[in-house]
Amino acid sequence: MAYLLDANVFIAAKNLHYGLDFCPAFWDWLVENQAEGTVFSVEKVRDEVLAVADDLANWIDQRDPSFFLAVDATSFPSLAAVSEWATGNRYDQAAVTTFLQIGAYPTGGRGVRVPLG
Repeated sequence: MAYLLDANVFIAAKNLHYGLDFCPAFWDWLVENQAEGTVFSVEKVRDEVLAVADDLANWIDQRDPSFFLAVDATSFPSLAAVSEWATGNRYDQAAVTTFLQIGAYPTGGRGVRVPLG
């Protein structure tokens, strides 16, 4: 099983407990696990983080492009599964609508386990 990470995973890690200079082992772990095929993100997440132009953006910009997957027609079944999960769990409709409209929707707004390949 591969893990697909949302922007919040990177942003919260940097801002809270795993600062780039404070806990480099976390960031090294991400790189190592991406190389092993167990951790990825999507291009929209890359774009979102790069738009801020900070240390995290610099780190993201140095990653191999294969870290950030393109969302194409093969992704649609997984996106449908995330959408069904969100709409089928008795969440407030406004929250579901926001969840499905966010820029990084392919990850469902958080790190979500999505079958890859």
